[in-house]
Amino acid sequence: MTGCFKDSVHNDANTAAVVAIYHGGVSNIANAPLSLATPDSLVFYMNAGIASQYTANRDVVLSINVNDAARIAYNESHDIQYEALPDSLYKFTDDSITLTAGTRSVNFPILIYSGKADLTKNYMLPVAIKDAQGLNISADSGVIYLSQIGSPIAGRYTVSGTRTNYVGPVSAGVVETVTDLSTVATKTTATQSFTNVTVDYADLGIAGWQYEITYSPVGKTVSIAPNDIITGAGTGVLEGSFIVDIQAYDPVTKVLHFKTEYTNQAGNARVIDEYLTPQ
Repeated sequence: MTGCFKDSVHNDANTAAVVAIYHGGVSNIANAPLSLATPDSLVFYMNAGIASQYTANRDVVLSINVNDAARIAYNESHDIQYEALPDSLYKFTDDSITLTAGTRSVNFPILIYSGKADLTKNYMLPVAIKDAQGLNISADSGVIYLSQIGSPIAGRYTVSGTRTNYVGPVSAGVVETVTDLSTVATKTTATQSFTNVTVDYADLGIAGWQYEITYSPVGKTVSIAPNDIITGAGTGVLEGSFIVDIQAYDPVTKVLHFKTEYTNQAGNARVIDEYLTPQ
């Protein structure tokens, strides 16, 4: 995540240059996602710099650190509670970097070991500017609240099951092809909220087809729906033909089992019987 600062006056910038973090501050938590769903490590770029109408006329070394007190304070005043992101899941490649004279901002690279993260948990990594060599540090935007919302059904899943293509309706019993879904690579959910995630549908994720999964914490059950791409125009799915036969979740093994069917524009049925087993 990178960005640029505008020339508008920051709310605590009165008589001197003020240093802040792009998308910093509690009000910007939704704009500072901690991307932990990708299977491999990634480099996140945090953008810090001058956020007032005054600019630095010299080179300034900016230093950053993790300010876990900010996470604790956030938890004390908000309903959603976050755990500290374990230090095994991130690394500052540089904890200080020079903002050169005549420039407005600079990027701090942070290495995120996303493939090791537990996607069921709420994590927060509050990164703060701890020193700006005498320049004022913004009281509200000097900290960025990098965060992930977890879900009980979020995670990385191994796939098994079949996609069966029929000639005509299922009742005719004429099978054209059967695709083994175990050849599909690991599927990783994308969390929308504590109760909602999305994940690729059968072997058609490359086309944007996804299940929208809703989790009920009371009964520990799930319900699914096709995303708008599946039911939208141009996909070949006959309008109104998408049916959910099975939408099951085992709260002990955490295995998801979905069986769905639809008919294409040519009148041929497609039946997907899919199991997602957590890795």
